[in-house]
Amino acid sequence: MPQNNTKNPTRSIPEAVPADITFAGFYDIYLHDMELRLKPASLSSKQHIFSEKILPFFGPLPMKGITTQHVRKWQSVILRQNYSPTYQQLIDFQLSAMMNYAERYYDFPNPCPKAGHIGGSAGKKLSVWTLEEYEQFISHFSADTEAFTAFEILYWTGMRQGELLALTPKDIDRTRRVIHITKSYTQIDGKDIITTPKTQKSIRDVGIPQFLLDEILVYIRLKHISPDSRLFERTRHYLFFKLRVGCKATGVRQIRTHDS
Repeated sequence: MPQNNTKNPTRSIPEAVPADITFAGFYDIYLHDMELRLKPASLSSKQHIFSEKILPFFGPLPMKGITTQHVRKWQSVILRQNYSPTYQQLIDFQLSAMMNYAERYYDFPNPCPKAGHIGGSAGKKLSVWTLEEYEQFISHFSADTEAFTAFEILYWTGMRQGELLALTPKDIDRTRRVIHITKSYTQIDGKDIITTPKTQKSIRDVGIPQFLLDEILVYIRLKHISPDSRLFERTRHYLFFKLRVGCKATGVRQIRTHDS
């Protein structure tokens, strides 16, 4: 199955493709175009879903021969896996995205709309702690300055995990008492990657109370963090682990770190 894991800016996207091109062959063209438009984390997720869930079924089929029946049969395979409705929807969306692309730019037939879709938004209710619950939780980290500061920032600003993990001392405006959120952290294949936030609207300044600013500055001094270094040289797994440990130790119900 063709996969393109490295960017190749010298390879151009063809204006025309062979009439008998297979799904796998067209996927290579589609992926190359997406490499130039998606953030690394989104591209990695797309590659994984196609490799594991879509290409094994559609890969050898000719693009012009893919029918509504093929799509329905593939959906049945996915439905038998007992994935959550949200994940079913995500997988289905990836197939539709490529077929929409093929229809729009190369005039291939698109059977997805007629086949219908599977899955749906689970509509998970946002779970948040009361102040009393949070104070009980954070008390467990009174001697762990790194975890304490990380969860203080998450709780009092509402920023995303990736935004937190990308912060540097330069992002802390001591005079205006704000945190500049201009980037996000992720890790792909063991490599640390800093990108712009999820959306343009995510670039913002977040005002913080004086006590939080003081805690952050104390942490920076204690850890001797240079202006361009990340405040937390960690991954999301660290936050999840610490969240689980703190909840178990204090008896506070566990929520997602993005909710905290």
